[in-house]
Amino acid sequence: MLLGLVVTGCLAERHLVVETTPTGALVELDWKPIGTTPLDIVIDHSGRLRLLVSLDGYEPVLREVDFPSTWRNTFPIDIFTELLNPLPKDEVQIVRLTLSPRTDAEPIDLAPILERAELLRRAGPSGPRELREQRP
Repeated sequence: MLLGLVVTGCLAERHLVVETTPTGALVELDWKPIGTTPLDIVIDHSGRLRLLVSLDGYEPVLREVDFPSTWRNTFPIDIFTELLNPLPKDEVQIVRLTLSPRTDAEPIDLAPILERAELLRRAGPSGPRELREQRP
């Protein structure tokens, strides 16, 4: 009987399902590549995970996914809930994302930034007088 309890225990799993439109996006979990969408992965521990989804031609999406610790998986209660529970229940989190096409950024006029940088470089350690006198 004890063997039967041990064999049937610990069957509940945490699943993270990632679905994107369009499919085929690279999925990284805590900065480690784990596959492409659609994806179903088993999560071994509770806590907060960083999910990064990227696809060429689309904006990358960064999300945090939380698998909170519950009373069922807190020591020493987890010993009883996993070993004695004949009907374990999987915890499934589904993340559905619609990726946005990447847009090219407007070109930035660097002339004012470079002028200010040159002014600061020439001013030396005391700083530029023009900037201090113009401040209200």
